[in-house]
Amino acid sequence: MLVNDYALKLAIHWQAGDWVRISEFQQAQLSDIDNKAEAALMVSVACLQVAENKKALQALQWAKQWGASKELQARYLIKGVYNTLALARLIDDTSTAELLFCKANEVSDNINVLDELSQQNYLQQQTHFFQLIQHLASRNNKAKEVTRLKTLNLGYAWAGNTINTVIFRHHAIFTAHNYQYTAFYVDTRTLRVVKRNLDNSSKSNEIETFDIKGEYNLKDAHNSISLAMDRQGYLHLSYDHHGSTLHYRRSIKSYQIDGWSEELSMTGENEKKVTYPTFIMPQNNTPLLILYRDGNWKRGSAYLKYYDESLQGWFDYFTPILSGADQQPWTSNAYWNNPVMDQYGCLHLSYTWRTDYFSDEQLINNINIDYAKSFNQGFNWLTSKNQPYNLPITQVNSETVWPISPGSNHINQTSMALDSKGYPHIVFYANDMNDVPQYQHIWFNGTSWQHSWVSERTEGFKLVGGGTLQIPISRPEIIIDRDDTVYIIYRAEDTEQKLVANYITAPSYEFYSENTLILWDEPVGQAEPIIDRIRWQKEQVLTMLVQYNEQPNGDTDHKDIEKDILLIDLKFN
Repeated sequence: MLVNDYALKLAIHWQAGDWVRISEFQQAQLSDIDNKAEAALMVSVACLQVAENKKALQALQWAKQWGASKELQARYLIKGVYNTLALARLIDDTSTAELLFCKANEVSDNINVLDELSQQNYLQQQTHFFQLIQHLASRNNKAKEVTRLKTLNLGYAWAGNTINTVIFRHHAIFTAHNYQYTAFYVDTRTLRVVKRNLDNSSKSNEIETFDIKGEYNLKDAHNSISLAMDRQGYLHLSYDHHGSTLHYRRSIKSYQIDGWSEELSMTGENEKKVTYPTFIMPQNNTPLLILYRDGNWKRGSAYLKYYDESLQGWFDYFTPILSGADQQPWTSNAYWNNPVMDQYGCLHLSYTWRTDYFSDEQLINNINIDYAKSFNQGFNWLTSKNQPYNLPITQVNSETVWPISPGSNHINQTSMALDSKGYPHIVFYANDMNDVPQYQHIWFNGTSWQHSWVSERTEGFKLVGGGTLQIPISRPEIIIDRDDTVYIIYRAEDTEQKLVANYITAPSYEFYSENTLILWDEPVGQAEPIIDRIRWQKEQVLTMLVQYNEQPNGDTDHKDIEKDILLIDLKFN
């Protein structure tokens, strides 16, 4: 008989068919149970039901070590087969499913099929059953569809490169107090700010615009616009820099776009070689933050500042958050993905390190995906296992959550989102074992980092050279719905340069190419996905800023062209 607390919990979960909880049991928790071999077999069956195939095999090994006979192994594993088949029949035949569930509970103690089939072959068969069921269920539960709710044309804007649609605009578009705000370059003398009414009144979707006149360098796609709002409703705007002096303005009136300050410094500290201004919006009364690079692509530091509304001023943190500026013999720079603040004010940051070119052909050298989090708005930082960092975080003390070797065509500056448990999910691309760049997805499940491949590309390419590159696939964006379905948004030559989303479902997040939805049925050239994350989190409505863009390789030989720039609202069933 099973005894102790773990045994009792295991028995309860087994009776309830709670495979997820059973699959989480560890070897140490089972080792003190009287019938630990039988307990390990329960864990093995549960792991197969939730597609944790490696752990299923591991739990089966525990059972063998603890004396489980072939007959006992067979009895439990065949229970799992019947349960899997029953789940399959639930899709369209509940009466047959009920019979199969009964079969699972009536399996004879005398079954001895494992003499005929190897355990490995058995596990492969069970894995095949499980994947087939997932596939059938996803199709039968009506494959997800996308509905376009609204399309708004904001007029013509600069499209000679991707300056209006680079993925590292934080934020390019956001929602606050029933209004949506965005900004883009119309031409070299016009930066246009847009305010859209999202209220359900007669003024819904009414558009206001305001042009900030100046002289803007549009020949470098790094010089994009980021905007945000503080806790009193004042807008903040940063724009037009790539290793240059900070350009920054604030709105004069809260929630309004028709009046702006002259260009301001923030604090004057570390503001001479600014790139990638990244506003982190207030969440649960946290202050507005800005994260930016001081330095260059191979010798940089990431600095944080916070905004105090009562004093109407910015303040510096004491030390860089990330820095490779002082490393020897090679210096480096950390490129971060979209930072995410959760509902409790915990700030999540993921990033990759870049060093000097890896070869004479100037192959870009991005290494690893690393991670840090902060519970106090960036003053102190921890690993995913809650180990404290000494600042600044460098390649030496940084937690690598997914290793990527040098020269793997790993792209920097992609995206991150949080699931319903507050765990981070990151999307990126890098080479597979055949040196073909593939989209990939990693996520933290509370104890360890998991990985899945989310594309099946067959054509290789290389990230070679300086400036903004002309690449056959965009960097991926990620959003997660309330059911923890992950949507990976991108455009690619494979999709005829249309914006699409591939969705993958919890808990295994396995990729199916047919789960790809077209978001915008026209080619967007070299544009990348630009989304309103805040509206998605609040309403599960996806607003995208869409424009067809050229992108000359290395930011040379631009065409002076303009294209329509649009807001599109989408909803997934």
